[in-house]
Amino acid sequence: MNIDILKLIVVLIVFLYLNLKVKPCISRPNFWIMNIGLLLLLLASILDFTDGFKCLNHIPILGKKAPLHDVLEDQFFDTPGLVLFALGAFREILKSKKVRR
Repeated sequence: MNIDILKLIVVLIVFLYLNLKVKPCISRPNFWIMNIGLLLLLLASILDFTDGFKCLNHIPILGKKAPLHDVLEDQFFDTPGLVLFALGAFREILKSKKVRR
């Protein structure tokens, strides 16, 4: 099993779980911050998954050898996605600790 498909499945499961089960339990701004972060991670996972298909190499963004592919995947999808998801999660954790006190 390819590790890229595993990453895609895990991010998709977390995205669906956040939207279907967790949405009523967290604040709206933190939900949207985490949701945007997960969407960016999902896009990066899709780009990772398309690396394995040689028939997509001639498409500028989806091709593995395209320089724009790596820039989009790492600089615009993976890193900001992780930062936004972590920021929303930490904000929600800190908010819930303030409420408990």
